[in-house]
Amino acid sequence: MRDPPPLRVDLAPSSLRRAFIGIAYSATAVLVALLPVTLELRASTILLIAALAAHAWREAPPAALIVRLDGTIALLERNGDSVEAWIDNGGYLSPRFTSIVCRPLGSPRARVVTIFPDMLPRDDYRRLRVRLNYTRSGDDDGVPASQACASTSAPLSALD
Repeated sequence: MRDPPPLRVDLAPSSLRRAFIGIAYSATAVLVALLPVTLELRASTILLIAALAAHAWREAPPAALIVRLDGTIALLERNGDSVEAWIDNGGYLSPRFTSIVCRPLGSPRARVVTIFPDMLPRDDYRRLRVRLNYTRSGDDDGVPASQACASTSAPLSALD
């Protein structure tokens, strides 16, 4: 049986992503403002939080992803560049938020791609989560990665 073709999904800009960035960094700045430390330390920390928020706001997610079952992913950047990477464990898959932790080939640093549901159509979002789930499920413990890998001659129940 051959593997299915790679899954390509095109990502759109996300208003949920921007709202998350704004709320998370604003809440962090408020918490820092309430800390019982010197005014200079609070002010410099809040300026650092504002700079990090501006960087996160400007950083654009990739334009498209190509996910393969062998654990590799291609990130197609908005400027036309393509980055090949290995998918690391540690990502998060849910119907409301997905994060992919990947390590570009030849790079010691990992990269995180966050995907919100408003970045692609609902069916593509579901397909992406299913593909990532199968990509992350390994055969490390001797258990089949999916029902498709199960033997047709072995009994289906341990009690048979």
